[in-house]
This record gives sequence, structure tokens and C-alpha cells, in this order.
Amino acid sequence: MKQVVLVFRKPFEGQVSIEYLFYSLSSYLKEQNVSIINRQLSHYSKGLLNRLRNVFTITHYHKKIIHVTGDVHYTILGAWFSKRILTIHDLGFMLNKGPAAKFTYWLFWIYLPVKFSHQVTVVSENTKRDLLKYINVENSKVTVISNFIDAIYKPVVKPKCNLSTIQLLQIGTAFNKNISRLLDALEGLDCVLTIIGKLTDNLKKQLKEKQITYRNLTDLSIDDLYLEYQQADLLCYVSTLEGFGMPVLEAQATGTPVVCSNCSSMPEIAGDGACYVDPYDIASIRNGIEQVANDKQLTAKLISSGLINVRRFSKDAVAKAYHKIYQDL
Repeated sequence: MKQVVLVFRKPFEGQVSIEYLFYSLSSYLKEQNVSIINRQLSHYSKGLLNRLRNVFTITHYHKKIIHVTGDVHYTILGAWFSKRILTIHDLGFMLNKGPAAKFTYWLFWIYLPVKFSHQVTVVSENTKRDLLKYINVENSKVTVISNFIDAIYKPVVKPKCNLSTIQLLQIGTAFNKNISRLLDALEGLDCVLTIIGKLTDNLKKQLKEKQITYRNLTDLSIDDLYLEYQQADLLCYVSTLEGFGMPVLEAQATGTPVVCSNCSSMPEIAGDGACYVDPYDIASIRNGIEQVANDKQLTAKLISSGLINVRRFSKDAVAKAYHKIYQDL
């Protein structure tokens, strides 16, 4: 029987996506005669001492498959006596860094972990391309295994979208979510914007200045998040960078039209089920939202195409792909 240790970061507030993905896969893998140990690190990945402690934690597991599930890539350096798998979700941590910090992240989050791993998985072809910009690695060592859409997300009958009362949904508030440009695009539009995630003081100030009616929710359960998708007329997801873009699939599976960026991983993930906009162009964002809100035929097409698209991201297919990785080591 294969023995696999799934290594998880100690998540900061609001960080749950990686954990939920792999915890959900554990039950399937156990049915396939794989022994799974879920190991959440005891220390936040912040500061040199905490990170050294995290690396030391991994040294306790000998002769097992160590799978670092994301974010804390450097911890794989502690798995000297094991087969090693590293999952990379995105490389956004390399952006907006000074030279010294950028080199540190390149060395301990990319170069050494990738070289030390027996196998690397990435969640999209876009993430694979980004990875290869930073390191030369043989193609056979890097496998694309997407995320999957949870079965809870199912289509619901929605009321007709009315521009004067449009309900917009935004998931996430990190810098790459591009919320500032989204708010510029929404100025003067009669809408209610629901933002999931902690708002910065600057974003609160901008919301007030633009006189945008909004709701701000944090730490939602998956059931509560599903309810927000049901109540939304459309999802706004105009990120400048995404390793995958799970909210796109969650919206599509719920039957919620999607307006998203035409860059990074979004076209790969959203397929034909989205209205694409230039995330750096405020007018493009505004036009995309108004187009979907006003054009009933377009909305129906996006919903239909989205429901077809999500079939590509089944839990069984993702679990089987990881199972094959484990069996081949």
C-alpha cells in the first residue's frame, strides 16, 4: 500500500482553497488503497524561524511519499528520505518584489523545491508556462492536474437580470483580483456589489468615493458561498493573474454568467462560458458587464456554455490523475 503524507500550510484567515481541494480527494484515494496522512504545519509561513520549523517537521516522515500541496514549497527540502511531489498553484508570489526578496522566493519556492522534487504538478497550462519562465525543467517532470468543481454547485433558476438592480459578485480581495479597476468601471452603475474577502482601507475608501452600494462578507462556508452564487446576476472576475480561477467554474456550475479577464489562466479554464474583457482597460470591464446584463441571448449562451464547460473538471478525473502520480513513484 502506498503511504502518502499530504502537507498543508497553516492557513491564514481566508485561506481554505488548497486545503478543501486535497481533503476532498483524500476519501477517494483511500478507497484506491492509498494510505493518506493529512499533516497541517504547526507554524505560519512567516519569518525565518517559523519556516525552518516547518521544514524540520517534514524530516519526521521517512520512506513515505511526501506531497506538499501548495504555497509552502520550501518544506519539501526536509523530505530527504522520501519520494517527493510538489504542487504549484500559481507564481504570483514572484510579483511586486524587490531584487533580494525576488531572488529568495525564486531560490526557496521555485528552484530548489522543483529540483529536489521527483514530480511537480501544476493546476493549469498557464501555471506551467509561468513556471518554465523561471526554471528549466524536463517536460516529463511537470504534470498538469486541474482543480475540480465540487458537486454542491448546481444550476438554479434565476430571475431575469435587470441593469437597474444588477447584483454583482466578486470573489477575493488580493492585489491580483484587480478590484480597484473594477470599482472604477462600476462608477455610476446602479448595482449592488457583493465582495467576498477582507477589504483594505483603500478599497473601502474607493467604494465610498465611487458611491457604490456593496456588501462585504468573509469566512463563508461552502453552503453560504453557493447561496451567493445563486443570488448573483453575474460574477465579475477581472483578475490580472490566476493560477486557476476556481470562482469561474463555481459560477458556471451554478448557472451564473461570468465576466472575466482575457489573460492568465482564465481563457483556459472558462472556455466558451465567459464574456472576456481586458482587465487593464476600465472601459472594457464596464462594457462587458453592461453587455451581459442587457443581452438576454448572450446571457443564455454563456450559461449554457458554462454548464458544458464544467464537465471537464470532475473530482473523479482529478483524483485518478493524482492516484497515477502516486502509483508511478
